[in-house]
Amino acid sequence: MLLFFALPMALTVVFSLFERTMFWMEPAISFKAYENFFFSARLENFLDSMYYSSIAVLICFVFGFPIAVFLRKSVPKVAQHRVILLFILPFMVSEIIRIFALRPVLQRNGLVNTTLLELGVIDEPITALIYTHTGVIIGEVLSFLPFIVFAGFLAMEAVPKYIFEVCDDLGAGPVNRFVDVILPLAAPGIFAGCVFIFVNGIGVALLPNILGGPGAVNAGLIATQAITALDFPLAMAVSAIMMATLMSLLYIGHRIFDLTKVLAPIN
Repeated sequence: MLLFFALPMALTVVFSLFERTMFWMEPAISFKAYENFFFSARLENFLDSMYYSSIAVLICFVFGFPIAVFLRKSVPKVAQHRVILLFILPFMVSEIIRIFALRPVLQRNGLVNTTLLELGVIDEPITALIYTHTGVIIGEVLSFLPFIVFAGFLAMEAVPKYIFEVCDDLGAGPVNRFVDVILPLAAPGIFAGCVFIFVNGIGVALLPNILGGPGAVNAGLIATQAITALDFPLAMAVSAIMMATLMSLLYIGHRIFDLTKVLAPIN
């Protein structure tokens, strides 16, 4: 934690206060990099990326968490971890390959539009599926959906299976069971998975670079552009702001849900 987390975080904050030189930076105590971020369009782009990442988090929760509940409730215990492995396998493929592979699927003459046209669902190709904010959201959902499944499953694994039987015996409907029992018990895992998706959504530069249009920019792309322009203090400042956002979310989540309960058994 000290070597690979605390020290790099501290150095990132220190370097963000350095002065920019022609090809590198020099020691100083300057907030110019933060001024370049907060008093420019970069802040608006950062807030936009947070908004679109929040949408992706919501979609991932709607589709992913029910899968985690189903695995815990209906799949035999001996097979549960094997099924979870299926959601982990895509991450053994390079991220750039996974994201770039979406282009022939989502583009104007891609698989989705071709299929919908042949089925008669649409009369003309849907152009909003790629090179727009919608394309970035789709990329985030398809890239990070397994995280909510995995985190949700870890949270549900700590819930004894007899709780589902008790709910059935007491006549609790699916909605009441989900809202009043499952969500509160699995809240720490859900929050952890959502934070992971959110932070990756605003930080992975490949998504807006490959699937987004001219206005699709996130914090990762801002930092990448700053490095390309040899503005290293700005890149460090963006990284420090991202880390501060992550730490703030984790602190809030821990205060509300106690994230140590993700793997704790329910008595």
